[in-house]
Parts: sequence; structure tokens; C-alpha cells
Amino acid sequence: MAFSKAAGLNEMAVDVAIVGAGPAGLTAGYLLTKAGKTVAIIEKDDTYVGGISRTVEHEGYRFDIGGHRFFSKSKAVVDLWNEILPDDFIQRPRMSRIYYEGKFYSYPLRAFEALRNLGVLRSTACMLSYLKYKLFPIREVKSFEDWTTNQFGKKLYSIFFKTYTEKVWGMPCNEMSADWAAQRIKGLSLWGAVVDGLKRSLHAVLRLFSAEQGVA
Repeated sequence: MAFSKAAGLNEMAVDVAIVGAGPAGLTAGYLLTKAGKTVAIIEKDDTYVGGISRTVEHEGYRFDIGGHRFFSKSKAVVDLWNEILPDDFIQRPRMSRIYYEGKFYSYPLRAFEALRNLGVLRSTACMLSYLKYKLFPIREVKSFEDWTTNQFGKKLYSIFFKTYTEKVWGMPCNEMSADWAAQRIKGLSLWGAVVDGLKRSLHAVLRLFSAEQGVA
């Protein structure tokens, strides 16, 4: 049972009161109810539930809040949502981009593309930072900042993750859980960047060779 702040409720007795009708609050309420508990979910929004996963209507159009899609590495979470929405999951192709200093970057990051777009000097700094944290990683990984720095290096972390993450989630990266980052972010492979670069160069040479053969 969910209530908004405008409902004007009197006191009621429940086993558990949950503040916030976002995905976490609704899931907690669902599981507690299945376990036989009485639950009240309190939501400040008078119109919508769903938190950052909600869809809102404005002038006849529907908008999803943020570029979010369902994703989890946890089988238990996936199974739960398949149970709740067995026929309502819709698969869609995705193309996510980061717009940074006038250029678009694929997300999840493609190492070769990111380094190429950043330019020689900044790319070199990113590579050195990446190598530093691969050789000497943060040992006690406690926060989002620790985990992302170990995966990408401090330089790439500061460029692509810190400001965006803090803007979206409204809290400092050093206060966010490392487990959350491990669930949501795909890592970066230095070897993958080298292989990707070689493949792209080889394909370019082959295309040029094929074009010259066609002209001949």
C-alpha cells in the first residue's frame, strides 16, 4: 500500500513503513508482503511512483527519467522482475553516448575510441594513470571512487565518471558503494584497447587495398 504526502492519512499500524516508492522501496514492500508482513510505502510525489525509473507525462508525451534501462548481474534480481513483469519486459536495441568537449564517446567506453578522441597528451596521461592503478591498485576498495579508479585509472575516472555520477545520484562518489559500481559498470582492458586499435588499422588498410584493386 503506497501513500502520497497529500493523502491526509491518519495513523495506522503496520509491521514495516518504507519511505520512498522507488524501485528499492517497491521491491522491499513486495517481498515483505509476500512474507506476510503489513507494509506502508510513503512517497512524497503526489502523482508518480517509481523513483528514477518512473515515466512522466507532459503535454501528451511520455518521458522516462534519465537514460535508464533494466540491468543487473544478479540472477535473484532478474528472476524477481521476471516474476513481477512476466510479459511486460520489452527488449530494445540501445546506443548510449557520452558528450564531452564537443565529441561523442561510446558507453560502455571503448578504450581505443576514448583515447583517440581525447588527443595525444590527455590519452598518454590516461594510459599512465590506468597502468599505475593496475600495477598499484587501491587495496581496500570501499567506494565507487576506489573501484572505478582501479578499473580505469584516476584520470579517466575524473573525466567520465565522477561529475556525471555525482550529478545523477546526488552524492559524492567516495560515499557510494563499490559493490554498486561493480554491478553497473563494465571495466576497461588495456590489452583490449591495443587489439581494438590493431583491428581498426588492419580493416582500414584492407579497405584501402580493396579500393585500389577496384580502381585498377
